[in-house]
Amino acid sequence: MISTLFISGLLGSLGHCMGMCGPLVIMVGAQFGATTWARKLLLYLVYHSARIVTYFAMGFVAGMFGWLITTGPNFTKISGVLSLIFGAGVVLLGLRYLGLLSLSSLEGPSAWTGRMMKKALQHGGLSGLASLGALNGVLPCGLVYSAILVAAAMGTPIKAGMAMAAFGAGTLPALLVLGMGSGALNIRTRQTMSRVAGLLISLVGVQLIFRGAAGLGWLSHWMLGGVMIY
Repeated sequence: MISTLFISGLLGSLGHCMGMCGPLVIMVGAQFGATTWARKLLLYLVYHSARIVTYFAMGFVAGMFGWLITTGPNFTKISGVLSLIFGAGVVLLGLRYLGLLSLSSLEGPSAWTGRMMKKALQHGGLSGLASLGALNGVLPCGLVYSAILVAAAMGTPIKAGMAMAAFGAGTLPALLVLGMGSGALNIRTRQTMSRVAGLLISLVGVQLIFRGAAGLGWLSHWMLGGVMIY
């Protein structure tokens, strides 16, 4: 699941993130002024590192809730039900990125985040830049929401945090290239990549549903070699 989230972040960044976060990344770069290529790269790494740390924290919290719920006396049944619920949510969000379902309200504007970003821009400096990156991590985004649902089912807070960090790391290359001014992919290619990411997310959702059904005894677990698929 961690590797799948990384790939989903990578493909999603080529498609969805360039369109949604691209303008913000370019705006951040405009604050750097005249500087060397190396310093510009360093500043962007500060920005994106703060964003990925935020993803880790969000995954850790989601994993904590998932862990607390599934360590109760009826662990197997509760875990199975949660996997079903999380899996269904992930599939719905994946279908949204395949263009088969409209969930536009998930990505509506956030006035609070906008105000905080404005303050961070005015503050400037490395602390302001890091604050902007952290706020970028909490922007309303269906792709992030789907990754959090997967992370919540990872079993432990640390694994969940690592899964979200892997997702964030996957988004890094495309947004770095965009920010450094090497151009962006055309709209058709971005849409294709977004749909591929949606397909991967949907498959993870189906896996979670099967895992939940197996946990409830509705079907048998499937092992592939020494790895439990569900």
